[in-house]
Amino acid sequence: HGATDALSLQPELKFCAVALSKVHPEGDLQAQTQADAAMAEVPGMETDVLTIQRTTPVLGAVADLLEAALRLEPLPPPVLSAAETTYLSGFISGLKTPGARGHVPVLPVAAPIAPATRLWLDGVFAGLLSRATEGAPDAPTGVTAGDLARAHGAQQQSIALLWASQTGNSEALAERLAAQLKQAGIVVALCCMADYAVGELGKAGKIILISSTYGDGDAPDNGKSFWEFLAEDNAPKLEHLSYAVCGLGDSSYDQFCQHGKNLDTRLAELGAQRLVGRLDCDSDYEAEVNDWIQLIGKRLTGAPLCYEAPPSAQAPHSKNNPFAARLLANTKLNGPAADKDTRFISLSLAGANLRFEPGDALGVWPSNCPDLVDEVLERAGLKDDARVAVDKAGNLPLRQALRDNFELTRPSRETLEFIAERSASPELKTLLAASRNSDLKQWLYGKQLADVLAAFPIKVAAQEFVAALKHIQPRLYSISSSPRAYRGEVHLTVAAVRYGSRNRKGTCSTFLADRAHERDVPMFVQASSHFRLPADPATPVIMIGPGTGIAPFRAFLQDRRVCGARGRNWLFFGERHQATDFYYRDELSGMRKDGFLTELSLAFSRDQAEKRYVQHCLTEGGADIWAWLQDGANLYVCGDAGSMARDVETTLRSIIERHGGLSPETAQDYLRLLAREKRYLRDVY
Repeated sequence: HGATDALSLQPELKFCAVALSKVHPEGDLQAQTQADAAMAEVPGMETDVLTIQRTTPVLGAVADLLEAALRLEPLPPPVLSAAETTYLSGFISGLKTPGARGHVPVLPVAAPIAPATRLWLDGVFAGLLSRATEGAPDAPTGVTAGDLARAHGAQQQSIALLWASQTGNSEALAERLAAQLKQAGIVVALCCMADYAVGELGKAGKIILISSTYGDGDAPDNGKSFWEFLAEDNAPKLEHLSYAVCGLGDSSYDQFCQHGKNLDTRLAELGAQRLVGRLDCDSDYEAEVNDWIQLIGKRLTGAPLCYEAPPSAQAPHSKNNPFAARLLANTKLNGPAADKDTRFISLSLAGANLRFEPGDALGVWPSNCPDLVDEVLERAGLKDDARVAVDKAGNLPLRQALRDNFELTRPSRETLEFIAERSASPELKTLLAASRNSDLKQWLYGKQLADVLAAFPIKVAAQEFVAALKHIQPRLYSISSSPRAYRGEVHLTVAAVRYGSRNRKGTCSTFLADRAHERDVPMFVQASSHFRLPADPATPVIMIGPGTGIAPFRAFLQDRRVCGARGRNWLFFGERHQATDFYYRDELSGMRKDGFLTELSLAFSRDQAEKRYVQHCLTEGGADIWAWLQDGANLYVCGDAGSMARDVETTLRSIIERHGGLSPETAQDYLRLLAREKRYLRDVY
């Protein structure tokens, strides 16, 4: 098809049959001799590795031209230390393993290699092995546009489906869409945005992006590198790309689906064409997503997508098919005089078709507090036995419908607009103006639906009223037990939300704390594939989890103990008072005493005149943290996405800068590298 080799500019070879035998270059090449001698110092490394590309005349000539043009003088190989010699011996042995991947080898950040030696070795590996790996059967980790074309015929439709998620919702939706596309005969490359080979985006042809929004309109952690590539001033033009974007969010929060909007706008700026219009999904998005998926199916295949779900008897429990779990334990973790109410919750998995791993979350479908339901009925002037039609639930008494099916604690914008219209209140209409978002947020702080109805009374029919409400949604909690340590049950660590002297409280946290014993708890597992223990049990782990952020790390520690993991463990935990708020004190202290928990760093903010947080412990242990990172440790953070997560990241950058001897910019790049290597992972909310 007229294709040419990018380096030699000669016609690309399509098919060839050859017989190969090892040859050696003629002549006395000084640079080669020096390189061979250096590599010969590494035990087990053959010098033939260094002759691969020099047996190719065209590449040798091009290399000579580049060397002359750049005025480069050949440098002698570096002298290797004993540690470097030992490490590189194992590294080269790994490269020779038959099952090893064929792409350019990269020295891990934690390798005990001096910076100058690392640069020289990286250059050698790239120069000698980069072209030798083209067409190798083992593809790089990142999914590329070529993966689709090479694996499937050109006659078959293909598309890349990428997701980015902080909690797993986008991943679950992407998997569902991928299954429907595959059933329609479309070839789908499904992967996280962090694993996608962004350099080949222009060759993808068609791509679907599904992403949530994190923080102040930002990308989720595993979507940051993809977004940074797109946002660069010199990002490539994408005129040949067709795309569709779905953003997930909650309209009751600022920056609703903002990252999805950012992706959509930027791709259009780079010349890409919309396959279908962007979809901004609120928390209750089932119907909208189904319509959007069908629209994509029609654009790709000309017909609606069909999806054959497994028979209900075999279907695993899921968000739409929750398991009704029996409460086994509900224990307050705080002491008697504590000003917090944090619970240990244990639920039975007997009869459940569920699998989970440490790092996953449990989705819980709550019911509203009966007292709040009664107050809403009174404020709205409605009778509790009025019958209303509820989607997927049938015809129900109004009281039951409000208890089990509708959101009463966080009024949505649509609900507020309905109340503003029916109450004819100029004040509420003014607050709902786009320019008054911050004023509306401030006015709503701590208020629930009953408070809004008290401020702006309305008269409305029961069916009209429920039609203006959002459906209740599950809440996600990090699982705090290992399935291998506690078979047949799952544990949660739940902070019950109660608003001071006012009779207001969180929906799901108080459902679990106060009423879970009255009825079974509808629940499901939300996989969090981005937040996992290292595959190698010898890898050290550093876990930072103040407050209920301890939850996944209790599961991590239990799992590593049961599995006999040899890697070191360092936990940072903080709360208000050690006497009343040291969650799982006996369990953690026992692990520290017997040495399984290598380090336990504690920060109790109110036990001294000057407040002390986990970031203070991090600073004090900075030299050791840097040493652990150099030894290949994984770094985990769980907890509040607001000040805690930001302050911890700032502290980590300072530690890397100070103890690694790096500039602020390089320290930031180092932290980004840890994230790309999946060694810096966060579960923040």
